[in-house]
Order: sequence, then structure tokens, then C-alpha cells
Amino acid sequence: MNVIALCDKDTASGLRLAGIQTVYVPTKEKTALQQWHEIEDHIGSTGLIIITEEIAEEIGKELKEFRLRNIIPIVIEIPDKHGRKTDHVDYISHLIKKAVGMEIKR
Repeated sequence: MNVIALCDKDTASGLRLAGIQTVYVPTKEKTALQQWHEIEDHIGSTGLIIITEEIAEEIGKELKEFRLRNIIPIVIEIPDKHGRKTDHVDYISHLIKKAVGMEIKR
């Protein structure tokens, strides 16, 4: 199973140190949306996509449509170096509730 990440430059450094080899970082030449479409074209054996909340918000509509069309790969949103967004929706809890039938609370 491959893991792909779409994140900012600082988060990318940490994820590469953690062993994730395929990391996309938006630039002025290639926006987050363009790179997202690149990822969609190459998801083949990918089981997990890690994306920062900031970028997930930026490509919101496309990401939502992707989640509705695909069960795998799972898309996980992580906070960036600025921390968790206050209006963040926890999709992992939704997946657990859907699979197990129980809501997980903190």
C-alpha cells in the first residue's frame, strides 16, 4: 500500500522523515488543486492520502466529491504547523461510526 501526502513545505519535511516517499507540495507554478488532480490520476495502489487541513479547505469541493466516489484510498486531514482549525470536521470519526456503528467521543 502506498501513502501519498499533499501538504505544505514544513509538513512535507516531517512526513519524508517518517518514511513517506510521495509528497506533493503546492508551488506558484503548480497549485494545490492541480496537484490534487495529479494525485487522482495516479491513485492505483494507494491506500492512504494525507492532506493538511489548509489544503483540504482550499480544494474542498473536489475533495468532497472524491470521498463520495471512492472508499479507498482513505483521505486523512492533518493539522499543519499552525495547529488544528476550529471548524475542522473529523472524517476519521465518521468512518469509525460508519464501520462500527458507534460514535467515538473524546
